[in-house]
Amino acid sequence: MRVNSMRRLAWLAGLLVLLSMVVLVFSKSRNAALEPLPADQIELTKVVDGTKYALTKDGRLFRVNEATGKWYYEQTVLQRDDMQAAYLHENGVVYRYDAESNVRLPVRRNFSESFEGLETGVAGLRQMIGQERGWGALTLQSPKAREVSDYVRLRQRILVEKGDFLDAAIFPDDRHVRTGNRSLFFTSPPKPSNMVTCKASVSSPLVYFEKGDTFCYRASYYAEESLPFTVMDLECEWIKGHAGIRICINENGQIEGELKALDKPRYRQTSSKPVSFPMGRWVQLQTQIQLSNEQDGHIRIWQDGELLVDTDGVTLPMESAIYSSLEIGISAHSYGSKVCKLWVDDIEVSDRPFELQSKTKP
Repeated sequence: MRVNSMRRLAWLAGLLVLLSMVVLVFSKSRNAALEPLPADQIELTKVVDGTKYALTKDGRLFRVNEATGKWYYEQTVLQRDDMQAAYLHENGVVYRYDAESNVRLPVRRNFSESFEGLETGVAGLRQMIGQERGWGALTLQSPKAREVSDYVRLRQRILVEKGDFLDAAIFPDDRHVRTGNRSLFFTSPPKPSNMVTCKASVSSPLVYFEKGDTFCYRASYYAEESLPFTVMDLECEWIKGHAGIRICINENGQIEGELKALDKPRYRQTSSKPVSFPMGRWVQLQTQIQLSNEQDGHIRIWQDGELLVDTDGVTLPMESAIYSSLEIGISAHSYGSKVCKLWVDDIEVSDRPFELQSKTKP
């Protein structure tokens, strides 16, 4: 029952995958003209293809007719009421809450995972998903499971009906381990030309980070054959496209950060000689992110203790957004023609900076 409760919350989180992967997709509407809202209710304004749009702090998107000054409702980008209803605050503790089942679980802002004590293979994956470990969902998008409905059914078959993987897989493994006896293995086929990406990832719906917080993440990675595009995503489930901040490996094989929202700002290495991400050995990645929807946000990324990214910028898609989901693994395999194989071990999440374990770049 406890595992089912955790899965229920995970499926609640996963339902929003049905939304577009683009954060602001605009479609013209014929709604009645409205007077402009007060400036203190506006999150941002933006001109797209010659048309001005205004996004309110409660998540509504309006098209602005600059000739008449009238506003026209387009869509709701942030489901703010649903986001707020997903949490209970009691005696200084925040709980993830599902009103229908009356299940509540404390959020996690400081935890670690080394995948010890799990069987290898798909049986170990089923052991991992549940309240005890805090992992709630997996996504296996591939040529054999292209659409959301396909990989949702696949997830159901694997976790509930005791089915097996198709052409992408995730499971505890002992072939490459950073410490102990287990790591988590991810594999994804290359994307065909008619797909945006393939992926093999797991996520936890129990993290909780908001504006003003510091999100710190550290994990070790071992890649073979091909590099993934993204290896860690911190997302808000209630914004279209699961907007959020992520660690990427670009087409040149170099670590960088990206805000998956708005204009998708990239936070690249600033050195004249960028450092590549090596394959065939363990690599430790570490990030420290000050969360803000303004330019006073900050992102730092270390690779094996060397500071590669150290940049100010927007790190939160909207002021009221709650980062509620941590996704790890091959969260996107977008480049190349080879299968991607990735092992992840020794994950740490904290709301306080980690002590660096080796030298940093001056």
